[in-house]
Amino acid sequence: MDALLALFSVLYMFWPMILFFGFRSFFSRGKPFADRVRNALGRIFVAWLVWAFFYACLHWQQRQLVLIFSPSMDQLLFFGLGIITGGITIGFIIFKLRENQIRLRNARTLEDLLEMSPDNFEALTASLFEAFGHRAEVSGGNSDHGVDVVVWTDEGEKWVVQCKRYAGSVGEPVVRDLYGTMLHEDAQAAYLITTGTFSRQAVAWAVGKPIVLYDGEGLIRLIRRVKKAKAKKAI
Repeated sequence: MDALLALFSVLYMFWPMILFFGFRSFFSRGKPFADRVRNALGRIFVAWLVWAFFYACLHWQQRQLVLIFSPSMDQLLFFGLGIITGGITIGFIIFKLRENQIRLRNARTLEDLLEMSPDNFEALTASLFEAFGHRAEVSGGNSDHGVDVVVWTDEGEKWVVQCKRYAGSVGEPVVRDLYGTMLHEDAQAAYLITTGTFSRQAVAWAVGKPIVLYDGEGLIRLIRRVKKAKAKKAI
């Protein structure tokens, strides 16, 4: 540990490089600008937390830091970065949790779901997967290849989700196209979620394939199940 702290007392001077942790998210294609900014700031904040941990250890051990700025300027810039990125990241997480709760609370019937905007319906779908402990992200953009939500499980699997918010029946061609998208995205499973119904051909074609179909009634049952689980946790 002493050797590590001694090494980090020298490496600390390169803390501005943690900004590079956000570059990949910021320049990723196919996502709205606001989402790219939030993801980039979130990655920077995580890297900042790691640096701040070692910073605290060094000060606790009263080790001398190698700095490229004056001590006062270094602290101002370093902690300023943490406050800005952390404030935005934590604020967005709180906002998202509250927004998801509002969507779930308002989603009682199929009519409620049909009145949602496409963006809100996709966000609601993502929150349902998150309720089961998965990490879900709304794709957004125009180059999503029919994928509205991408899900990552704790087991390292990737699932693609397509949302169909309408009252009609989803046919076999839609399911077949989603299967092709799943293979193209190198995903392990695909979910097709609709407020409508599925034709018998669509259901039959999905049999034996890693495709899960949720029609409107099934989606309402899933929402009620999530609400009940959240209510039990709140007790």
